[in-house]
Amino acid sequence: MEAPKMFVDSEIADLECLLVHRPDKGIGRITPEKLEDWLYDDTVYLTRMQDEYDVYLKILLWFLDPDRARQAIGKDTSELFRPDSAQYIASPFVRDVQQELADVLREYPDARNRLVAVVCALENVSSRLEDLLHELSPRDLARVLITGFLPDHPGDIQTDDGRYIFPPIPNLVFTRDIGIVVKDQLLLSKTMYKARQRESVLAKFIAFNHFFRQSRDKVMEITEPSDFFLLEEAEQKRRVISIEGGDIMMISQRHMLVGCSERTTPEAGVEIMQELFRRSIGVEQVSIVKIPPNRAQMHIDTIFTQVRKDTWALYGEFSQELWEEEIQRRQAYSMIADDPGYLGPPVKIYTFHRRKFGNAPYDPKRDYGLYTAADYAALGLIMPLGLDGLLRQISVQDFGCKLEDVKILYSGNNEFPYDEREQWTDACNYLAVREGVVIGYDRNERTAQAFRNAGFEVVKAIDLIRDFEEGRRKPEDVRDTLIELPSSELSRARGGSHCMSMPLRRKPWKGYS
Repeated sequence: MEAPKMFVDSEIADLECLLVHRPDKGIGRITPEKLEDWLYDDTVYLTRMQDEYDVYLKILLWFLDPDRARQAIGKDTSELFRPDSAQYIASPFVRDVQQELADVLREYPDARNRLVAVVCALENVSSRLEDLLHELSPRDLARVLITGFLPDHPGDIQTDDGRYIFPPIPNLVFTRDIGIVVKDQLLLSKTMYKARQRESVLAKFIAFNHFFRQSRDKVMEITEPSDFFLLEEAEQKRRVISIEGGDIMMISQRHMLVGCSERTTPEAGVEIMQELFRRSIGVEQVSIVKIPPNRAQMHIDTIFTQVRKDTWALYGEFSQELWEEEIQRRQAYSMIADDPGYLGPPVKIYTFHRRKFGNAPYDPKRDYGLYTAADYAALGLIMPLGLDGLLRQISVQDFGCKLEDVKILYSGNNEFPYDEREQWTDACNYLAVREGVVIGYDRNERTAQAFRNAGFEVVKAIDLIRDFEEGRRKPEDVRDTLIELPSSELSRARGGSHCMSMPLRRKPWKGYS
């Protein structure tokens, strides 16, 4: 397929093209003793997980490529949605990493040889096995590079007879993390853990040899500074660069959010800010949101995502407003609230702005600043207090909403213990296919009630697909709706629909204030 035309300047404009990856054989072979190494919390039932994921793919096709969605009616999706199947439905709008990789391997033999050499060096593969990889067809090689599994008879894609020649990369199902499209450019990730390094290699290969082959200068790579390896070990640890896409949100035409978390370092946040300002692509603000390095909240998109220009989903533990309400409640009942657990939400926010615009050269030592209370006052705004303050301000400043109209929908409907339980199963992690129409998991029932209370329809994905197939509803008529995916196995992988998507193109957002 031709390389997609890329453009993303919001999280909620109409989604037109994205990159996904259907759960593959590698996930189904994770053993309990390898869970920590491969960044999983549980083993999964692969067949059920794939069935649930296929519902996700059907929904995406109905909204982005309805002609191909109709091709899947009444057919076995295990064949239609598996990239190495002869019956695979290849959509130019819902694109699988494995299919993209196979296309590049087929089209560019020289690049293919370089990729095999790099992966074999990374995974310490013997020369004999490297020679064997060179003999595989592009389709088989793409599968092996992703799953790590080499069947005894490579042309037989169904066989379970074979061996691992290097580890699987089961986290590739979370395509959000391998890169983020910023306007018409691509910011590549630089993963924290070795278990995801091959994902970064494959993403870089596809980006430079396919997506941006004719415009490689539009690919952003953030790496350690040239003097990094001359630093002492303690200083190296402080300045290491790691970036994952779940911590990056191109939230509006002029504003990017960068999370500093378990997976993305503060040094990376600063370097991303400087690179965006240097490129002069219209990003005028970068807000760095620093959260604790916790497994339960590994990226900022596990804490909040945008639903509509005036509506957000948020985990209440990071809400300044809810914290203040709790303190007032305790004080009203003469309860002491001075223990460390009541010091406030564990989040810090730093918003930087670009001082020089147009085509003038950018000086990273002089041409940016950190927003102060005076800067906000000059804009007629109040300096945001806490994460929910930042989200409300984005709705007001970047989307032209009235402050009183902005809604925060809390994980678990802000009810203990469902707030924490449902955040764990991605109750704040939504992919918007258009403004107000988002995809989430069906197991987060209390959060779904928060959506209903805010005037949203909540519908099971399977029911909506049936309505589309039988002509009772049309995708273009769906508005203000939470679409719930079956999630008994998908949720075990610790990522929601936002994580399982890398938007490549959305319609440009119109109507900023």
